[in-house]
Amino acid sequence: MSSSNRNKGELGTYFRVLSYLRPYAPRLVFVFLLNGLFIVFNMLSLWMIPVFPQALFGGQEGTVRPAAPSSLFEINDWLKYQYFELVGRPSPAEAIELACILIFATFLLKNVFQFAEQYVVSYVEQRVIKDLRDEVFTAVLRKPLAFYSQYDTGNLISRLTNDINDLNVAVNRSFTKLIRDPVLIVLSMMFLFSINVGLTFFALIVIPVSGIVIRQIGKSLKRRSTRVQQMLATITSDLQDKLSGIKVVHAFSQEDAEAERFQEYTERHFRAALKKVRTHRLSSPLSETLGILIMISVLLVGGRQVLTEGGMQAEDFIRFLAILFGLLQPIKSLADLNNNVQIALASGARVFEIVDHPAEIPERPDAVRKSSLDERIEYTNVSFRYAPSEPLVLDDVSFTIEKNQTVALVGPSGAGKSTIAQLLPRFYDVEGGSIRVDGVDVRDLALRDLRRLIGVVSQDVTLFNDTVRNNIAYGLPDVSDERIEAAAEAANALHFIQALPEGFETMVGERGVRLSGGERQRISIARALLANPPILVLDEATSSLDAESEALIQDALERLMEDRTVLSIAHRLATVRKADKILVIEDGRLAEEGSHTDLLDQSERYRRYYELQVSQ
Repeated sequence: MSSSNRNKGELGTYFRVLSYLRPYAPRLVFVFLLNGLFIVFNMLSLWMIPVFPQALFGGQEGTVRPAAPSSLFEINDWLKYQYFELVGRPSPAEAIELACILIFATFLLKNVFQFAEQYVVSYVEQRVIKDLRDEVFTAVLRKPLAFYSQYDTGNLISRLTNDINDLNVAVNRSFTKLIRDPVLIVLSMMFLFSINVGLTFFALIVIPVSGIVIRQIGKSLKRRSTRVQQMLATITSDLQDKLSGIKVVHAFSQEDAEAERFQEYTERHFRAALKKVRTHRLSSPLSETLGILIMISVLLVGGRQVLTEGGMQAEDFIRFLAILFGLLQPIKSLADLNNNVQIALASGARVFEIVDHPAEIPERPDAVRKSSLDERIEYTNVSFRYAPSEPLVLDDVSFTIEKNQTVALVGPSGAGKSTIAQLLPRFYDVEGGSIRVDGVDVRDLALRDLRRLIGVVSQDVTLFNDTVRNNIAYGLPDVSDERIEAAAEAANALHFIQALPEGFETMVGERGVRLSGGERQRISIARALLANPPILVLDEATSSLDAESEALIQDALERLMEDRTVLSIAHRLATVRKADKILVIEDGRLAEEGSHTDLLDQSERYRRYYELQVSQ
């Protein structure tokens, strides 16, 4: 990528983050007002510093009326004149009292306005981070299944937490400073030039060198920040992966090996983070060192001017030094700002990569609404592959499922059975051919309506870390307790649920870890019964259960299948025998179809599958 294109991309990322500030425009206007007042009283507080020593040591000389300035650009003379007009000709004791009061008042007001500005900005910052996190999470939820094979869970969690946290520097620590600090710098320069033009030019000699050094540090910091975030995502992913599979780790006695692997990841992260911190921390002392170099130079040159007869007044020299020291803070802040923005840009690129990932399952603006299955489901010449570079998983598959029919898919592992089932609710889109519900292509149906037509009982049961009740009623927040209990009873789950410590209010744990496999499966069946979909996609999972659980689940499944159109990936002989039609899938093709009796008589391939199940 060329330098100009990269800069445009970085600028676009930064302004994209700032676009989230629009809803809070009234508060930002208030922030600008507070910033303006802070700038005014900050400059006045610096200008007032020499007033006290002048009142203390100046004697009557300090009470001589200054000449009226000929122009507002002579800020220093104008303020001297206004100050004299304000305090008049007090005695030395009164001058000291007035100086103390004015100095305290200017510093107090400066800090009041600074606190108010920072508080309002912090409110806006936290709201923006919340809005951004909500948007990214919503975007992640709406991505197609192919997206989750590209980004693992730990990576996504890292972007939703760590990267978005780092983005707050682009909102809070940069946005207001980007406006306030340049104004402070310009105003300070105007003060300095109004006091002594030559000394100001002398003081500015080293600043361009400082800017070049700080820019190089910022570039390095962005690269290292990106590396740190990538390594943190790797740690989060490994942590999530191993904790979810902790039983396997224990079963294979891999605790030490996994701990060693994790330590390798954290060591790499430590080294990368240390390099990032070293680069980040370097900018501040470097800026301060350059500032001290400027100060020493000014002290030497300015001090000689004060000692020279007819040179600069001591009061103005003290004022010059105070304002120059005050100028270093916004310059240093801008140095930190550059570093913070580079960190934010690195994190922003990772966050918006997720948001901008294309929605591969689009919904048409004029999508057809549908709430029932009236006739049939048709697969016509369906072809599919998971990636353009991969071979076809399905190749020219065609069949029909009539309303209230049960169609079973049989065939070896990897033949494409699960893919056929996943294409119906549009977890993926076909590459060739079409799938139609009552003559309407599923790609033309409203996606939410299509998926509400279909209930899925998967081989891999997914329960959320919530109550039994909420897991059964998932997606149906207003359903009555009576209907939930009826669904549980039909799924042969009511007895064991009532025996749980808190019944339906019992927390099932992450992925339902507190329940047995058979109990989890029955809750998933209850969930499907409660949703009452006209179409059922069934991936039976009873082979690893004990005989009693298998019998209970099979009985529940038969209730679930009553008066529904069922597409079943058949693992059990009972399902195969009772199916209205059996499809034999091999190598992504429909090899044979027919009833159980017909295929048993006519198909050697099917008879081989059947005999294999009988022997098992």
